[in-house]
Amino acid sequence: MKFKQMLKNDLKKNEDFTEKLLNLLPRGYQELNHIAILNLKPELREYASQIAKSMHEILPSLKAIWHKTGRIEGKYRQPQGLAHLWGDSNSEIILTENHVKYKFDFTKIMFAKGNVTERRILPTRIKEGEVIIDMFAGIGYFSLGMAKTKKPIKIYSIEWNPEAFSYLCENIKLNKVNSIITPIFGDCKAIIMELKENKIRADRIIMGLLPAPVDAIPSALSVIKDNGIIVYEGIEEKESTKLFDEFSEIANREGFLTSIIQRRVVKIYNPHLYHVVIEIFVKK
Repeated sequence: MKFKQMLKNDLKKNEDFTEKLLNLLPRGYQELNHIAILNLKPELREYASQIAKSMHEILPSLKAIWHKTGRIEGKYRQPQGLAHLWGDSNSEIILTENHVKYKFDFTKIMFAKGNVTERRILPTRIKEGEVIIDMFAGIGYFSLGMAKTKKPIKIYSIEWNPEAFSYLCENIKLNKVNSIITPIFGDCKAIIMELKENKIRADRIIMGLLPAPVDAIPSALSVIKDNGIIVYEGIEEKESTKLFDEFSEIANREGFLTSIIQRRVVKIYNPHLYHVVIEIFVKK
């Protein structure tokens, strides 16, 4: 039986829940390490505790239930409006995915479960001996998986959010990839200039940020080797070429030829719009 129907059946016993309210119940929830994060419609929010109690009864494997009323906002793209409803109130967890351990506080750090396939695929694209720059590393979403393959010689992981950078450093130790990943705190454009001055050039650059970091394309091109790969992300229609065209226009001005190695649709972002990843070959 589906989650919503199970919840409806249990809450029917409660006279506070009219048929109208029952129909507004969520179809599902986000789960992180047996912790459920609910998104409730405004009409249901005053009943959040009762809904959490019912969830605990029908899903006894859950350790905790939280309610999210806000969005991902602000300079550091942090989750907003998370409130504890039931169970263990500790919001710091270690999530294991694709044999990689990610430690973070889900009330402070965004972790997109829907990107699990991309976190699995990207490490398989790496070749032996690569030097990689991860321009928007976060807590190590992509850096850790790439490093665990033991293929790269070096990964420079850049992050400017102090909270995320702290977890990045912890996760490097947790996954025992200290010899491969060098974490660098600061704005990626300034750090890229420092890497360039130190004559560091990359075989591959990861630009994993939404919305697409158009203004960082020249910085990435300034440290890519004469033949290199840039992994670029953004939002566009399913069959669109807008992201690649946008990248290519800037790359051509900087003296590079471009071609698509692979384009991957990660997930639906909004009706008619998709989160897309493009591997782009660039040649000076």
